[in-house]
Amino acid sequence: MAASSSSNRADFVVQPKGEHRVTIVWLHDKDEHFSDSVQFVKNLNLNNIKWICPSLVLPTSRNKPEYNINHALYLTAERVANLFSDEPENVIKGVGGFGMGAAVALHFATSCALNHYTINPRVVVGISGWLSKAKSLKRSIEFASYEAPARAASQSILLTHGQRDHVPHLCGCGEEAAFILREAGFRDVRFLPFARFGPIAHEINRNVMVKSWLEEKLPLDVVLAKECLP
Repeated sequence: MAASSSSNRADFVVQPKGEHRVTIVWLHDKDEHFSDSVQFVKNLNLNNIKWICPSLVLPTSRNKPEYNINHALYLTAERVANLFSDEPENVIKGVGGFGMGAAVALHFATSCALNHYTINPRVVVGISGWLSKAKSLKRSIEFASYEAPARAASQSILLTHGQRDHVPHLCGCGEEAAFILREAGFRDVRFLPFARFGPIAHEINRNVMVKSWLEEKLPLDVVLAKECLP
């Protein structure tokens, strides 16, 4: 699988094995590096998907008292939108991530539903993240443009969360986030909890869940290279 970095932006691109049918921006957690994203998406081994793994600066409220997490989510979502700006129109778009990266992915997806961005991702994955707009999302969708309900309904969202993972934010996470999204009109939302059995089993568990879900939601000719098709 070919990989390349861009001199114009701090990100890493994992090129598809076959035809470029999908572009997914994958976002790392605040204590991780873009190389963690690259390793994860390579292990999924999904053909015909281009992965963009940007390097993000995600400070925490512990080391920056004046830090506003919603402001950081907004700025990072803007970056995600810019990453999609050069992608072909006929390519399926998606976004996902871990922890803070998952929070950004969900913030971006819900903002797209509200027509804040012209793009609207087909697939969205949030691993151990949270929903920043939990309290206001349903009302925002109801009072947004007439396109918002249809844009929300067209997204397929996977949420996974450790059964004992703690999220230090007063926002919806895990099963609660899935319920809030469905109530707001995001019809295709799946929540899958996973237990921790040590770091290796934990990683394999989430890899299998994400890979299986993407294979289900994306067309067969997207996840299989042409030479693999009968």
